[in-house]
Amino acid sequence: MLKKWDIAPAPSEKNPGRHKLLIKGEMKDIFLIVKKLGSLCSRPEKTSGDFNFVIYISKLEMDTMKRLKAITSELSGPAVEEADDFAAEPVPFDSPKPKLKTGPVPPMEQPRQAPAPAPAPAPAPVAQQPQPAPRVQAPPPAAAPAQPPADSPSATRPRGNFVPSAANRAKKEDVPIAAAPAPKAAEGSSRIKAKWSMELPLIPTYSFQTLVAGSHNRFAHAAAMAVVENPGVIYNPLLLFGVPGTGKTHFVNSISYGLSASIGQSNIFVTDGIKFSKGVELAVKEGTIGRLEELFAKVKVLIIDDVHLLMISDANRKYISKWLNDFVAQNKQVVVTSVFPPKSLAGLEEAVGFQFTQGWMVDLKMPQSQAYKSILNQLMQGLEIKLSDDEANNIFVGGLTPFSEVVKDLEDMKKLEKFVVNAMNSLSHAQLLDMILGFGETPAGGDITEEDTHHASAWQPTTKDTWFKWGIFHPKSMRREAEFALFSLHEMGRELGLNTEWSQVFIEEYNSDELYGTPFQIGNYASERNVNGAIILGPQPTSALGAQEAEFRHITYKILDSFLVKSSWLPCEKLKSKAAYAKILMDLV
Repeated sequence: MLKKWDIAPAPSEKNPGRHKLLIKGEMKDIFLIVKKLGSLCSRPEKTSGDFNFVIYISKLEMDTMKRLKAITSELSGPAVEEADDFAAEPVPFDSPKPKLKTGPVPPMEQPRQAPAPAPAPAPAPVAQQPQPAPRVQAPPPAAAPAQPPADSPSATRPRGNFVPSAANRAKKEDVPIAAAPAPKAAEGSSRIKAKWSMELPLIPTYSFQTLVAGSHNRFAHAAAMAVVENPGVIYNPLLLFGVPGTGKTHFVNSISYGLSASIGQSNIFVTDGIKFSKGVELAVKEGTIGRLEELFAKVKVLIIDDVHLLMISDANRKYISKWLNDFVAQNKQVVVTSVFPPKSLAGLEEAVGFQFTQGWMVDLKMPQSQAYKSILNQLMQGLEIKLSDDEANNIFVGGLTPFSEVVKDLEDMKKLEKFVVNAMNSLSHAQLLDMILGFGETPAGGDITEEDTHHASAWQPTTKDTWFKWGIFHPKSMRREAEFALFSLHEMGRELGLNTEWSQVFIEEYNSDELYGTPFQIGNYASERNVNGAIILGPQPTSALGAQEAEFRHITYKILDSFLVKSSWLPCEKLKSKAAYAKILMDLV
């Protein structure tokens, strides 16, 4: 609630016309003012006395005054009288301080937040029933422990992204989870020596020095820098949201590295929604929750990537809720990221008992082509990849491929280069990318034929124990296509000259007409079968999941990664694409 405000000259050596806007109000009011005034104002700073925030305005012109009048009127209501100065001529920079009237204002009906892009429909994970093959049921309301309805989504579900209840999932009571390797860059990661790795390894190349700032992330960059300079003061909690590939994970790493220079990495805990919630649940089950409580009592910064993937259960709810609320109450910094906009986190907030949207919320957008090219060039230089401007434009820039996919494609290309390039066979990087992306490939087209099925059935995967253990998930009624995919994968391995064998551990189906929970079903099943690689045959385009395949794929990748299982995706329409199988091999080896 905006209680009162005032404005006064605050000239500096470089800007004699600078003014300061003094505000006594809540963070949501400050956020709206900064968003509306844009680049004219500085980031808010804490102050003392009659006001609790100050914002510096570089140019106090008539247009700025009108905007300021409109904003404060919107926040204040009729209780605050307008100053005559607002209707006067433009205020000269050397004019005396305007005499503005301030006063109490009624509370706002709804909290304000950062403008959010229209949320794309996204399949949210839900409960798994204890049975051999993954089956999905629609979720109950996020905060309710009751069993979910059998067939369709409940009308009482939280809006937007639905929150899974891990209490209703099949628990892996008797299946130990393999120990995760210690993160490479996070010094504090060794402090949790459990079966489940809770901390994310930091990526050394993801820092503020390598972060390309522009109109797509300017507010996020300013907020992140403020967190590094003064953790827990203003931007707390800080919520960064945006579609996959907009740089959220880069910001997570940059903030962590920036803070480690001043407070030490041991005071920073970096995790993601899956690792955090499942790690707490396992600690409760194994009786080691006391160690986590001691840890979070000492940690000064908690960073959660992909907070929308928190799996809230009866076992972990009270601990996660307590720690998050304690952090904010004690002015210890919380930073979270989400694929979904703030309004879609309402169910999660209710389930966990914590308001992620109470602090500062900043949306990240895909960069414009020029900034996109700068980031792409930086990625290519780091991997020593050479593409001409035309090649880069045709392969990546034209479609603004999300950078999470770009990185994976470039890394796969470097792997392929080791296998196929030699003194007698020199291929350019564009040609190698074509081998795994198939942009120059003539579409094979059509469904698989009886002849295709015959060739596939005549081949049997190896049954001997190998280091590579893979499994494949396929939509219901598409086992024949899954077997053809495995055969094609084997043939591509031979064609590329890979002297690598793998054990085919399972072929499992999923229901592509059930929207909720399939990614978690896949992750749990792959982990229980102890594979180190999983292939997902994408859903039919006409199915419910087929209409949301991009979101389905993104969430499934994230969950499998948390289970330390490599993954690769085979779209239905690419069943006969040779490039698709080359890419699967590079994804998994």
